[in-house]
Amino acid sequence: MTPTFTPRAAAAIAVAALTLHAAAARAQGSLSTQGYGYPSGELSTRALGTGGSVGEFDPASPINPAALGSWGASPINSAIRQWWGRTAFTAQYDPEFRTVTAGGSTQNATLTRFPLVAIAIPVRARLQMGLSAATLLDRTFSTSVPSTATIGGETVTGTQTIESRGAMEDVRLGGAYNIGNALSLGLAGHLVTGQHRVVSGREFTDTTQFGTVSDSTAVDFTGLAFSAGAEWRIVRGFSIAGSYKKGGALRAERNDTTLRKATVPDRVGVGVRLDRIPGASFTASWANTKWTNMNGLGVSDLRISDGPEYAAGVEAVGPRLGPSALLFRFGGRHRTLPFGVGGADVHETAFAGGVSAPFTGGHAVLDLGLQHASRTADGGTAASAKERAWTLSVGLTVRP
Repeated sequence: MTPTFTPRAAAAIAVAALTLHAAAARAQGSLSTQGYGYPSGELSTRALGTGGSVGEFDPASPINPAALGSWGASPINSAIRQWWGRTAFTAQYDPEFRTVTAGGSTQNATLTRFPLVAIAIPVRARLQMGLSAATLLDRTFSTSVPSTATIGGETVTGTQTIESRGAMEDVRLGGAYNIGNALSLGLAGHLVTGQHRVVSGREFTDTTQFGTVSDSTAVDFTGLAFSAGAEWRIVRGFSIAGSYKKGGALRAERNDTTLRKATVPDRVGVGVRLDRIPGASFTASWANTKWTNMNGLGVSDLRISDGPEYAAGVEAVGPRLGPSALLFRFGGRHRTLPFGVGGADVHETAFAGGVSAPFTGGHAVLDLGLQHASRTADGGTAASAKERAWTLSVGLTVRP
């Protein structure tokens, strides 16, 4: 006999895929892609190389809209600026190479991400606009587990496979205005959009009586948010920046039917920058994302936690490559990931480095970054699981 999915069973799969019951989540074979996915941080390659610490000052990272006013600034000395602004386009490629160890077994996976694309255009003197699309949450995984089912009174064994492909994207339109040489203010609107497509299949051991079955479902997400930020250059060589994002309604829909409602996560962040030492810039930052705003999208036992993070890093001028100098970066970050596993939070500690190489007379910049992340659960049934990941980040910025 060949079993099929009834409409009721298909609906059950859809709800299970949407809410991600904790027991099913553990089968994903990963600590970082629980719940609705892994938060990439919305960081450019440059910001990633500093551990994320320069994010509040980085115009390519869609975090602080006030940073859009510094597209013409030197990445080392914030006092060197071209207030008329520059048109710029940046795109990024971040493959991740992940290893998960749990229960004496090891799984390896390679994930491909294109987490950021952005463009900035000067509108008038001191006013800069920017449009970007960045990955808010990436949910890509594939897992296979043994299964047992009763069909027609007969117990049959097999393998159940669940695959997910999808992400939530943060599309931001913002602007920054520079007031004198000391202050930049920014405002932005955000559209959160994306889709999670889940494919569930079962292959039975006895293929002579039972055929392979599969079903898929797609859930669409839409939401709104607004953000504001400022960058204040208090004295020469010392700056402080901060931003706040207020989330609006977030909906999960299938076939134009609203399944669940929640709120786009709020975020608050602040950074400090010291570049009084010639040829070097030191940054530190703190931020907190209120991921618990998303509780309405999940079931009660899906563990969601807010995500505080701390980062520090440095950028320094290196040797010259032709007419321009290389820039080197190093930094580290510690944060709590939004979705827990086994009744415990998941923490990530990462160290990163990078290099920036301008070419074509400064009209293009190639950024390279490399991050190593360690992810662990702070208790619960997944306390023994360890996840290690290398992320290679390649960013290209073109300034006509």
